[in-house]
Amino acid sequence: MEPTKSDQPHKNMSRRNFLKASGAALVLLAGGGLYRAVDQGVFSTARGPAYVPWNVDVAFEPDLAEKDPVKLVQYAILAANAHNTQPWLFRVQDNRIELFADLSRNIGAMDPFYREMNISLGCAIENLCLAAKAFGYEPKVQLHEGEFDRIKVADITLSDRIPEVSPLFRMMTKRHTHRGAYDTKQPIPEQLLRDMSLLSRDNPNADLVWHADDQSKKHVGALIIQATEAIIQDSVQAHDSHRWYRHTREDIHRFKDGTTLDATGNPAFVRALGKLLPISEASSNDYWLSMTKDTHIPTAAAFGSIVVSARSRTQLLEAGRLWQRVHLWATSKGLALHPLNQANERQDREQQLGLEPLFGSALQRLAGRGEHVFLFRIVYAREQAIPSPRRAAEEVQLQ
Repeated sequence: MEPTKSDQPHKNMSRRNFLKASGAALVLLAGGGLYRAVDQGVFSTARGPAYVPWNVDVAFEPDLAEKDPVKLVQYAILAANAHNTQPWLFRVQDNRIELFADLSRNIGAMDPFYREMNISLGCAIENLCLAAKAFGYEPKVQLHEGEFDRIKVADITLSDRIPEVSPLFRMMTKRHTHRGAYDTKQPIPEQLLRDMSLLSRDNPNADLVWHADDQSKKHVGALIIQATEAIIQDSVQAHDSHRWYRHTREDIHRFKDGTTLDATGNPAFVRALGKLLPISEASSNDYWLSMTKDTHIPTAAAFGSIVVSARSRTQLLEAGRLWQRVHLWATSKGLALHPLNQANERQDREQQLGLEPLFGSALQRLAGRGEHVFLFRIVYAREQAIPSPRRAAEEVQLQ
């Protein structure tokens, strides 16, 4: 099912393809496909064991909350993370939480230098710190220097304080990556972008750069499309990305991670058809490219970059903390965000293989000063995003 270009980019299916898909669905249902529909979760979007962690309480009264550092992990695991790999492990003690990188959850050729993994771990640190303050702890974060693939990432020491519930904490269960079409008729006020930029004050080594004028958006959009095409043409990189896709209901609830059809941002009927029909890596790549060209790029009101002063491991962790804070804040304002890191993924691949730095040079120009490490789109969404699967807190804790 490939989207077709039109005057309304959010329409992801032509009339001809819609009729074909509808006919195929009817044939499937008539031929015993109803069992498959139930088995594939067509009638149960974002339900079941893989989605239970999103039910954690963010509306409690601080003075009535029972202090228990183990609870903080329940909020940390709701953090944004690349490809929903959830690359974290926690060891909880009475007054300290240790954070480790789970290197088995690396995305391979998509993230050869652990850039995205460390940014993801930074997101978890930010959630954990916001939760700690809500429960009456003062978190002191010590980030560990060293190689990008060093297993121990951070120590978070906890001391007592008066509970402080940030508005960002309240947004944790509402924050989801939105991959669907955005409302192009509702522009984002420049003041909102300026306010969002102020969120970088707590992370002096990470900053936000906006690409909001028409010329900049055209340039950034073209770069993202070119990078998507390059990833698809790289069979190793494309495979390492696709292996995190969970198509069946059984896989979703067995692995509780990865990308899913429900999280693509498509209308309910399109998602239902997709669950009924088989999918291959090639068809998934074609669909990804079509969505990028016809939905992700043309419906973006603006693009944003996160830039660090040096691409060290600790600064990548700081970039992750900034991204999580930005995403939570944007959610509180009714905005939708969507990472589009294909160009950075190609930059890392160029470095890994010793290729000409085509994307690396383009990103350097985009960043201006510093190192470009993250790219995303932003605008008001047409529909609410659907959550992705999550492993439970007890599944990511070390004894």
